[in-house]
Amino acid sequence: MRICFELLEMLKAHKKGIRRATVNTFGYIAKAIGPQDVLATLLNNLKVQERQNRVCTTVAIAIVAETCSPFTVLPALMNEYRVPELNVQNGVLKSLSFLFEYIGEMGKDYIYAVTPLLEDALMDRDLVHRQTAASAVKHMALGVAGLGCEDALVHLLNYVWPNIFETSPHVINAVMEAIEGMRVALGPAVILNYCLQGLFHPARKVREVYWKIYNSLYIGAQDALVAAYPALDDDGDNIYSRPELAMFV
Repeated sequence: MRICFELLEMLKAHKKGIRRATVNTFGYIAKAIGPQDVLATLLNNLKVQERQNRVCTTVAIAIVAETCSPFTVLPALMNEYRVPELNVQNGVLKSLSFLFEYIGEMGKDYIYAVTPLLEDALMDRDLVHRQTAASAVKHMALGVAGLGCEDALVHLLNYVWPNIFETSPHVINAVMEAIEGMRVALGPAVILNYCLQGLFHPARKVREVYWKIYNSLYIGAQDALVAAYPALDDDGDNIYSRPELAMFV
C-alpha cells in the first residue's frame, strides 16, 4: 500500500514510458494484494486537479479491473459516480470506457449493470459527460458484437442519437464513433432505419448531419445495406426485383 501512494506521484512524470510502467504496476500490486485497497487509493485520486494525473488514474483503474476481473471493481466504481463532482464523474466514465476497451467480449456480463449509469451520463447537461459516455458505448458495442446484447445496445443508441447535432468537434467525433460501433454490433439496417427519417428533412443543417451518418454507413457496410432497401415493383424497362435476396431473406 505504501508503494501505491508513492506510485501516485510517478503519474506526474513527463515521460510517457514512466507513466505507462506506473499504471501497469498498479495492476501487478492489485493482483498480489487484492483490488480493494488499491482501488480505494485510485478512486480517491480522481479528485485531484491535474488532468494528466486523473487520466492516468482512470487507465490504472481499468487495468486493475482487467487483472482482478471487473466484478471486483465495478461496484465501487459505479458508487463513486454518485459523488456530485465533475472531475470524479468524468473519471468514472473514462474508466468505464477504458475498462470495456480492455475486457472486450467479457463486457457482455456487465453491460446490463452499467446501462443505467450510461443513460444518466448521456442525458447530462455537461458536454464532457456525454462525450465520455459515448466513447464508453462505442467500446462496449464493439466488444459485445454478436453476443446477444442487442436490447441494451438499442436502448443506449436511443440516448446517443439525439447528440448527433452537437457542434463541439470532440463530442461529435465520440458520438459518430459510438454510432459506428453500433453499426458493427446491431447491423447497418438498424442504423439505416434511424437515418432515413432525416435524409430529406427540410432544414439543410439536419440533412447534412444525417447524410454524413449515411455516408459513413455506406462506406462501412455497403453490401449489408442491400437487404434493407425497399422492394420496388418492376416497370417496363427496369427489373428491380432481387429473387436471390428474397429467397435468402
